Amino acid sequence: MDKTLIETFKQWNITSVLPLSVGAFQLLEVFDVVSEQGVEKEFCLFRYLNRDNGWFVKASFNLSSHEFSVRVNIGMLEFSLIEFITDKWEYFQQMVASRLVSVIDGHYVHREKNVMSIVREKGITQVNWESFLPTQYKSFRRDISPTNAVQIINGSYMILSYYDVITRSGLSLMYNLLRDDFFAEQRVYNFPNLVHDFDSSTIQDVQRAVQSRLIGVLDELEQAVQAEQMTRDEQNM
Repeated sequence: MDKTLIETFKQWNITSVLPLSVGAFQLLEVFDVVSEQGVEKEFCLFRYLNRDNGWFVKASFNLSSHEFSVRVNIGMLEFSLIEFITDKWEYFQQMVASRLVSVIDGHYVHREKNVMSIVREKGITQVNWESFLPTQYKSFRRDISPTNAVQIINGSYMILSYYDVITRSGLSLMYNLLRDDFFAEQRVYNFPNLVHDFDSSTIQDVQRAVQSRLIGVLDELEQAVQAEQMTRDEQNM
């Protein structure tokens, strides 16, 4: 990577631009080149890390497209914030300084205050989810609940997430505003697959599905994780 470019990035005194913390997210200066299979992929500028749940918000420069971006990792999903993608360094600095803190605070810290009205009207926040959702089941910890859903991509909210950070495996339940339906996804060592047990169009149906199928699906997920681990262990012998 161009050393002049690295020095340009390092001259950006990010700790004088952004607060050292936003909620539980702590600001870390990370000037580091990320490589995949020996090929340099991106240069990480900084990240906000939530050590409680492993979530992070990362700013980086793509060495192939020469674009700056901000990516969000909430365990079950990692995605880019479209509004921050640009190939203009000055514009990226401006956007980060003026918008990033409010985005992190509104979407990932005090997210219960920023749920869109259409989600509330669907009745998602009115169900007494705490009466039947375990905070943890085996190795899967509940990171997201319907009362503090996270806005993600493609017009969707992640309304429920059970995640094992060690194996990068878990189950997530989403609500898509455009289709007006609920759907779920599981990950086994970060490999995604759709789960159709919770496919629903009404809050009553998805509530019944969660109450009747959640534990069974998590049990099946645990078995899939164990099978994958055995396969990996055999390959490494």
